[in-house]
Amino acid sequence: MVLLGPERNAGLTIARGPVVALASDISTNALAGARAATYPITALDALPEALRTQWCVPAHAGEPGQLTIDPALQAMVRFRRLNLLEEWPMRGAFDVIFCRNVMIYFDSPTKDRLVERFARQLVPGGYLYIGHSERVGGPASALLEPVGPTIYRRKGHI
Repeated sequence: MVLLGPERNAGLTIARGPVVALASDISTNALAGARAATYPITALDALPEALRTQWCVPAHAGEPGQLTIDPALQAMVRFRRLNLLEEWPMRGAFDVIFCRNVMIYFDSPTKDRLVERFARQLVPGGYLYIGHSERVGGPASALLEPVGPTIYRRKGHI
């Protein structure tokens, strides 16, 4: 939504472009809920009004008090089950990876291996966003440079 912005026509131009978001989780229930793209209105209270107005629509009949994410925005997202500790099916590189507040569940060596995998999955100049309680360490330190408190860029800028 933030990428598409508050101006619908400009956002639709972006939505029709080559931008695709991969949303992953280990939980099939979480994925099913995200794929449904319908939320209680109160769950979207923190969303800026301009974005909510442009990219949310009233939910289907029988679901009062619910909003559904606009189909143009939904079409940009692919949902996949992914266990971060197993083999990853993605072969292409990413421009941006968001992994926020997930690594808190892992021990330090596992975190280090995971961050290195993320770094290697980024294009040169790509960005990794992590949670405020998470840090980059180990071999990934040679691949990533900090650009903000929780933002890292893959070295070898394009």
